[in-house]
Amino acid sequence: MTHKEYKEILNYELYRFFHGKLSILQKIRIKYFQPNTNCILLSRKMWYYYQKGGVYRFISKLLYLKISRRYGCIIFPTAQISRGFHITHPTGIVIGNCKVGENFMVFQNCCIGGKKPGDDWPSIGNNVQLCSGSIIIGNIKIDDNVIIGAMSLVIKDINEPGTYAGNPLKKIK
Repeated sequence: MTHKEYKEILNYELYRFFHGKLSILQKIRIKYFQPNTNCILLSRKMWYYYQKGGVYRFISKLLYLKISRRYGCIIFPTAQISRGFHITHPTGIVIGNCKVGENFMVFQNCCIGGKKPGDDWPSIGNNVQLCSGSIIIGNIKIDDNVIIGAMSLVIKDINEPGTYAGNPLKKIK
């Protein structure tokens, strides 16, 4: 990822919900004083530095620690999340070494991870929303345009778009 691509992704993620022309003070408030957008900013910096390699990986580890201490989020530097990443409430989120498509929205207390160390991680498509308390565990695939309801446990593949909820997970009409 080049620096130009990094800036474009960051601007898209930070300001996409704010329509119209923003003043410099509004941009500063959004970027640095709102917990959700500040967590996204730090996460993108962490991923950017991790991809650069070398001594920058050490800086990404420091950013990882900062995110986990400040917001209570554990977001791995090795996670591959495309543009459009949005955290609504950055508390208690765990995102492991997974692959996520564009326009991914996650609420508080969600977990995305493997079953055991060395296990394969989830693969999540585009336009996926994880509601509060959702858990995705194991080597599973989630298709595009899926909403996973609050307090749901996902341990099987989701192959068609729709809204899913419950434990065991069921498609909701």
